[in-house]
Amino acid sequence: MPISNTDKMTHVVIIGSGVIGLTCAYVLTTSFSRDELEVTIIAREMPSDSMDSTGWASPWAGANWFPSLNRDPENRWEKISWEKFKSNELSQFVMDLPTKYYRPSSLPEKVFWFKDIVHDFKVLEPPYPLPIGKTEPIGTAVEFTTISINTAAYLQWLQEELTKRGVKFVRGHVGSLEDVEYVPGTNGKVLTDIVVNASGLGAKSILGVQDEAVHPIRGQTVLVRAPLVKWCLMGTGLYVNKETKESTYIIPRNNGDVVVGGTFQEGNWDVSPDPEVTRGMLMRALQYCPELSSAPPTSDNKEPDISTIKVLRYNVGLRPGRRGGARLEKEIVTLPLETSKTTTCTWSSMPPPIPNVLENGQSINADNASRNYQRRPLKVIHAYGIGSAGYQASWGMAEDVDKLVKEILGEAV
Repeated sequence: MPISNTDKMTHVVIIGSGVIGLTCAYVLTTSFSRDELEVTIIAREMPSDSMDSTGWASPWAGANWFPSLNRDPENRWEKISWEKFKSNELSQFVMDLPTKYYRPSSLPEKVFWFKDIVHDFKVLEPPYPLPIGKTEPIGTAVEFTTISINTAAYLQWLQEELTKRGVKFVRGHVGSLEDVEYVPGTNGKVLTDIVVNASGLGAKSILGVQDEAVHPIRGQTVLVRAPLVKWCLMGTGLYVNKETKESTYIIPRNNGDVVVGGTFQEGNWDVSPDPEVTRGMLMRALQYCPELSSAPPTSDNKEPDISTIKVLRYNVGLRPGRRGGARLEKEIVTLPLETSKTTTCTWSSMPPPIPNVLENGQSINADNASRNYQRRPLKVIHAYGIGSAGYQASWGMAEDVDKLVKEILGEAV
């Protein structure tokens, strides 16, 4: 018989173990004691895995703090996250990152709202590096010192810290909000009080959510070993290919690895690296940053030799984009779901669904299959659709999720 949760413990289930889901768990377990709130994270992939899966975006991110929007709440989230990443607690995963940004069009000063947050901000005057191909002349050029994050080490640290705090990790795929009506791993005995939906692209297909505004933003990059690279290039003004949605960027990390990119292809689900795109990215990056190579060119006329770049991995990640911006709000979903709410997803553009199985081979909702449903409200907090800004918005989004959890608990008193 299910436990009705008449005790004082609040049971929270977080869907997704990417940077948003993990950070939400961290903030919640900081804000509440173990006697007050228990967190379970359910996801297909975990930070303790090899990080090679393309099923989630967090391991593939460039993860440099570089705001691209001039609006709230994103800017507020980014300010909060900046302060957190600059704290001593996270310093082991962060490096200060001198950055040069080139853009083909002129931008108003208000776009750089963050100039008093980053360090050493200044406008660059000509001459500028020459653009490649048919790219328009550079119209905006600035430099400043920001930060980058070592994503793999940081995600693994979050999981380890959360485990110490008593957070439970359950491996599985959530196909419907009905799958998390009960806390995963409790054999249908403990009702879920609050669901935090940090499922990223999963929000497009999870029954009861099925957000048609969600779409992938395909990012193809190359991870290389180049410890001499100590600066970041955001070169949207150095090369722009409107057909392939390519630009040029170079983002080093504090362990000597460097992310070379990249593409920004909305609506593209393909997770296979394109060899020609890879070659072009490396050629352009080496032209602007000879430190990527173990044997830089000896003359200006010599074509960069990308074979001298030590490639660690060819990457394709699908950023969780959303038309209209990220979704962070609370919602009451009535279970069982109505039929009309389970038939709106456009499956033709989606990859094949993955069966709902746990590590032991049991279906997530196997315990629910034979019971008689009684209608009940499920409290859901949505936190997804932040696109390429996951790391730099993560702590701000998590703080808002924490506030919404407190609002829900206050309403229940």
